[in-house]
Amino acid sequence: MDMMRKYIEYIVLFLFLLSCSSKVEILTGDSQYQPFAPDGIPFVVADSMWNVDMRGNHRAVVRVSDINSNTAVKAVLPWRRPDLRPETKKVVVVDGQTGIEIKNVEILDFSSESGTIIFEPISGEGLYYIYYLPYKYRKGAGDARYGKPWNDYLPPIYEVDGKWKSELPTNLPIAQVLRFESRTKLDAFTPMGIIATIDETDSLLQQYPETPILFPEDRAFPIRLTDRLPIRWIEKGPAKSFAGVALRNEYYVWQIGVWAAHEGLDNVKLSFSDLKNGSTKIAKESITCFNQEGINWDGKPISFDIQIPKGKVQALWCGVQIPEDAKIGTYVGAIDFQVNEVVTKTIPLEITVTGEVLADKGDGDLWRHARLRWLNSQIGEDREPVTPFLPMKVNGNIIQATEKTFRIASNGLPASIEINGKQVLAKPFRFVVVTNDGDIAFDAEDAVLKKEADGMVSWISSYEKDGIHFISNAFMEYDGYVHYDLKVSTERDLIVKDIRLETDYTPYASEYFMGTGFDGGFRPVTYQWNWDGPWDSYWMGNALAGLHVEYRGGSYHGPLLNDYKPAPSRVWANSGKGMIKVSGAKGLGAKVIASTGVDTLSIQPKNYEFALMITPSKRLNSGKHFSERYYHAIHSGFDKAAEEGANIINIHHAKPLNPVINYPFIVRDSLVAFIDHEHKFGRKVKLYYTIRELTNYAQEIYALKSLNHEIFVSGPGYGLPWQCEHLIDDYKPAWYTELPQDCSDAALVLNGFSRWINYYLEGLRWMFENYEIDGIYMDDVSFDRTVMKRIRKIIAKYRPDALIDLHSNTGYSIGPANQYTDFFPYVDRLWFGESFKYNQMRPDEWLVTFSGIPFGVMSEMLQDGGNRFLGMVYGTTARHSYGRFSPAPVWNLWKSFGIEEAKMLGYWDEFCPIKTSDPEVKATAFVKTDSILISVGNFSESDRNVHLIIDWNSLGMDKTKALLKAPFVNDFQQASTFSLDEMIPIKRKEGLLLILSISK
Repeated sequence: MDMMRKYIEYIVLFLFLLSCSSKVEILTGDSQYQPFAPDGIPFVVADSMWNVDMRGNHRAVVRVSDINSNTAVKAVLPWRRPDLRPETKKVVVVDGQTGIEIKNVEILDFSSESGTIIFEPISGEGLYYIYYLPYKYRKGAGDARYGKPWNDYLPPIYEVDGKWKSELPTNLPIAQVLRFESRTKLDAFTPMGIIATIDETDSLLQQYPETPILFPEDRAFPIRLTDRLPIRWIEKGPAKSFAGVALRNEYYVWQIGVWAAHEGLDNVKLSFSDLKNGSTKIAKESITCFNQEGINWDGKPISFDIQIPKGKVQALWCGVQIPEDAKIGTYVGAIDFQVNEVVTKTIPLEITVTGEVLADKGDGDLWRHARLRWLNSQIGEDREPVTPFLPMKVNGNIIQATEKTFRIASNGLPASIEINGKQVLAKPFRFVVVTNDGDIAFDAEDAVLKKEADGMVSWISSYEKDGIHFISNAFMEYDGYVHYDLKVSTERDLIVKDIRLETDYTPYASEYFMGTGFDGGFRPVTYQWNWDGPWDSYWMGNALAGLHVEYRGGSYHGPLLNDYKPAPSRVWANSGKGMIKVSGAKGLGAKVIASTGVDTLSIQPKNYEFALMITPSKRLNSGKHFSERYYHAIHSGFDKAAEEGANIINIHHAKPLNPVINYPFIVRDSLVAFIDHEHKFGRKVKLYYTIRELTNYAQEIYALKSLNHEIFVSGPGYGLPWQCEHLIDDYKPAWYTELPQDCSDAALVLNGFSRWINYYLEGLRWMFENYEIDGIYMDDVSFDRTVMKRIRKIIAKYRPDALIDLHSNTGYSIGPANQYTDFFPYVDRLWFGESFKYNQMRPDEWLVTFSGIPFGVMSEMLQDGGNRFLGMVYGTTARHSYGRFSPAPVWNLWKSFGIEEAKMLGYWDEFCPIKTSDPEVKATAFVKTDSILISVGNFSESDRNVHLIIDWNSLGMDKTKALLKAPFVNDFQQASTFSLDEMIPIKRKEGLLLILSISK
């Protein structure tokens, strides 16, 4: 019966579609690439690719015939090109028979609409190719963010023979233009990218005197142009209605093209009716316009004021969820087009639903643009803890959060912080306003903790004295993050001498310091910073206890302050009068004062926002670190690397299985096959996937650009030729990578915080479900810990054993250990990174700025392969196939020793049982019950002889039965045996791996 009903439904649908086929066009992902001929000359995608260097992506194919004895022919080329400044680009003519570039070329007329040229047909009759956007192909990789704008186009310089030019006759044979070719589909202008002429546009203006003029379009024809009309709109004309075809369970997307033809439009908005099919309806609440509304990256509703200047074109992208059990047939509704809250047009809307069901809503077919709904996703948003964190507990004024104890004072400020049995604070925080009449401290007594969820506790407190009002809203989350909004106002304007936040640290928790312009290492006795530079935070602490403090209120608080260069917090920086002051004698506690200097308070509250992160965020798991050994090169070499111990591969972008940056959705079948192969051997496969820039291969690129800088940063344009030809201008080019077949990955800079984050997170979920990837490799990302929490929760739900490793170039992020501190609860591995000068770093710098150990995570080396001797003091190597020396020999030692079962105790740990006689030669012990692996590193500038100072009691070993050997490690050390009391020679910047064991 079910089969019969389904058969009848299909017959009914077929007859229905047949009856309305004249008005409903069935479109696919290839529709926009079909040949079209606006001037009787077809635009097509070439059958095969030509050499792009010095030629470009576009050409006209012309035929020369009946030239008799003429040495020149004329070609009229109605190319309708959308690029800016066409007159600054050369035209290259190539003989189709010999491939020789023709020197004698004369330009008669040149504009965006057409060009007229004369050239010498050196082989007589036959085919000639006219390349009208030629450029020098850029090889390798690079970053277009910095320096002068890139312009790879060939300038209009010609080597014309003077005699040939002087003898040109008045009447010349006309070459026949057979077609215009684009090198690839990606290069194709399509009917939406080829411009209408000014005459065609003026004619349309005269026919349609109203504003706006609307051009509804299916998602199969993305609207590209904003300053010119596309030829498709000239040919089909404006439309009073829209009809589309969708499948069951599809998220169906379409566009309303708005041309502000005669005047500008303010406060543009679309509103939708229900879609009805008989008694069945699709509710209007399931329809949205992405340009005007949505859910922001932080889970909050967001709306946009749409302004369309006179003469501009604006695409409004819309979408509706078709129910999986939708009744087949045509659903009818309407779209009201409003300007300044007045309906100026009503657009009838028809969506014909067919019987086929899309299991994934269309996500697998990129051309459908169904993934645009991901922009409004709230995936991973909740207030619950995620593994390894436990539910929070509240007892009076004390919060317990997974090995962290946080106690608030009666005013709500931190009174004490304890972690790993160590106290962080020497005394409670103090917030004070300094007036001419003395100090007025925030001395509220009404703070009460409220558990909002297992992952969040909040509290409010308020206070008033001498006309100064304080109100504090604070919360703490399960990972040790604490956030304060402390607002201060007065009943009348009041000039104050200073406003200060004072923090006092214990001696243990103030040994090391970094941030606010200080590179990192041992805390200086005094330090001062005046908000000059790309920082807004510091970390003070030690290996087992510390605190990261961020002074918020600026325009951006992600980790890439050096890249985005946001304005600092107005209240803390206070127009250059603000100051961060650190003081405290070595070995004693330290005080940090955030001082605003002279300021004026008023009835308008000022928010002294700050955030804390208790460190380490989680317990260090060195065994897990040593069990996960990374290979970081082309996938075809992974099986060989696995024979040497590698068990995780990061597939970088610009690689065959992940060719373009931050959009790993193009190569699928071969990627899945590779992942399946590696999973059979228990190995993990991770992908480069980050947010900072986005490839030009993203299917949604035109839709994203229509969102008017919500997602893509505004900029001068230029960059790679593809960007100039298709995005035209008003973007900021980013990373570039050469691709096979002379193609290019030309990325765009993304805003740090936008709805693209939601898309990114849904993309991660999609890859877990469809690829079964084992995690992601993040490369200097722009978002913050809120997004990291969501990522970890997606992992917990869809791929619990998946991993995240974070890479940073300290020359780019300017201190990643400090900038990314609040990421560390969710990161499994660090890769720090380019610009680290390992051979110049002191041990305290290694520990604080590189190792990750004070934060509960461990790192690997990158720049120049790192220093394999000193790195092992921190349990780190370089990655396989990423440096001069392979880590495989050291991995073999790890395996033979059983380092995964050992307890790691470094020189920074008060219980480390091994020390050396030289303070510049450090030792770390990897302790097992019957043996100890000792990594000794000489950080000094000279060779040293040291002896080991061993705490035999803590080890439970009998010195008289102990043996000390240096095992052979290829490319690292020769085998040696040492007596326990002899001096051991260690070369400068090198080290030894020793095994201490009991003789049998």
